[in-house]
Amino acid sequence: MNAAAPSDDTLIRIRGLTTVLSGKKVFDALDMDIPRGKVTAIMGPSGTGKTTLLKHITGQMRGDAGQVQVDGKNVPELGREALYALREKIGYLFQNSALLTDFDVFENVAFPLRQHTRLPEVLIRNIVLTKLQAVGLRGAAQLAPSELSGGMARRVALARAIVFDPMLILYDEPFVGLDPIALNQVLKLIRTLNETLGITSVLVAHELDAIKQVADHIFLIANGKVVAQGDPKTIAGDGSPWTRQFFGGEADGPVPFQYPAGDYAEALGFPRSGA
Repeated sequence: MNAAAPSDDTLIRIRGLTTVLSGKKVFDALDMDIPRGKVTAIMGPSGTGKTTLLKHITGQMRGDAGQVQVDGKNVPELGREALYALREKIGYLFQNSALLTDFDVFENVAFPLRQHTRLPEVLIRNIVLTKLQAVGLRGAAQLAPSELSGGMARRVALARAIVFDPMLILYDEPFVGLDPIALNQVLKLIRTLNETLGITSVLVAHELDAIKQVADHIFLIANGKVVAQGDPKTIAGDGSPWTRQFFGGEADGPVPFQYPAGDYAEALGFPRSGA
């Protein structure tokens, strides 16, 4: 039985999410509310489970405890058909764009429609061209992925992510490897699509300057929990040691430079002091 539906202004509600992978607690009773119609950024040190969190939202992974509700549905409890139906409402932009190298741009965007619908060819064509127009690449429909720049590939992947007019788009490191022009193009698209389509966007990213331009809210996660959250323009100066280390790029702090280990002298074979 699904948990109670979230309030109208909350699309994703996470409560008590606990996940253990290879003996490491990735999430430790994590709580998070992601609002509808906004752009929310998930940030944090490497290895803190940001991409893993996206997998929980799409039902690719299940936690050891807790709830992950999307649009009022508790994702871990969904059966196969209900989970697939939910996924059709979620667009996903992969870090490396994940374009199919044997297909041209048009067929990359058309691929989900051909796999999951029985639409006539003329309608598929119109949908694909509409989505490519939205990302400024209708003229590139016949190009191969190898002919695209990194920024163009990211935009084609975004056109594919919106081909079903999703209620939610998940972006996994959308700014990696982009030059300043391509970065600004992707930022503009994220904000424009979010506003014109009325969708919800969740971004996993590290680039605070870029996030400041597009996000409405930031969650900073570390040690399996939300350690800070707030407005992108002010969160870096909230005074907490977590934000000071992460946004200031300090080598040591709450996230230690030294990975936990036993006694150093003993590891080198020296006798313990006082022995």
